[in-house]
Amino acid sequence: MTTSTLPRLARLEWRLASRRAALVVAGLGIVMVALTHVVIPRLPPRAIELMRLGFWLDDLAGVLVLNDLMAVYFPAFFVGLAGSLGVVLLAREEHRLEILLAKPIRAGDFVAARSLPALAATLLVGLVTSLAAAVALVAHGDVGGSVTPAGTFGGGLFLTAVALLLVAALQVVFVRLRDPFVGLLVACLVWLGTCIPSAVLLYRPDVYQANPGLADALTVASLLWHDATAAWLGPLALVLALPLAWLLVRAAGTLLARADAV
Repeated sequence: MTTSTLPRLARLEWRLASRRAALVVAGLGIVMVALTHVVIPRLPPRAIELMRLGFWLDDLAGVLVLNDLMAVYFPAFFVGLAGSLGVVLLAREEHRLEILLAKPIRAGDFVAARSLPALAATLLVGLVTSLAAAVALVAHGDVGGSVTPAGTFGGGLFLTAVALLLVAALQVVFVRLRDPFVGLLVACLVWLGTCIPSAVLLYRPDVYQANPGLADALTVASLLWHDATAAWLGPLALVLALPLAWLLVRAAGTLLARADAV
């Protein structure tokens, strides 16, 4: 007989989860932002101009913040991915999943509780790095006024929301897989799929010139083009992403419970 033990399981997983990885990656995000503001202004002017024109930016501030936003998105996603691989996939590969699910707990509660530290790590890294990007722009106030600290922070929160939803959605896929390497490959392809539209902006801008609305919807740079909107859209997106991410991990647990074999 299974019982609903989600609060107890969640507290247990939270106590057992390592905080070190999240803290280290958050520190790495801060370092990436600092290096962006140290290194990029020292690049040859032609290199800066290439990035500015390629991503339709107005000044050096836009170039710096665009790199800062990638410093938010990359660590936030991959720290969550590292944790989410251990929810079901690694346990299945090590033949521990059958033993864990043999206990009188619901599969849905099991997945949700074990997903909580990964989602929390994504949230922590995204918040810390977004704040670092906003502070760095304040400290580097002589680079232009096309973007603001509020817009920068909001853009970082928006990408944190995207990373959070991707990590949660991937758990729906992971509960049906048996090979962690395949899971990692799928996750990397999904992440690259969210980045490719921004690369297209640089290498094939003609794709978007006939339809600027497509660029607004798909590229990271659009957060800088609409700085004032990003200032409020980012926090709103993150607030909405939290319950949606929770629903996704609950859906993953439901799929695991319905699976014929683990």
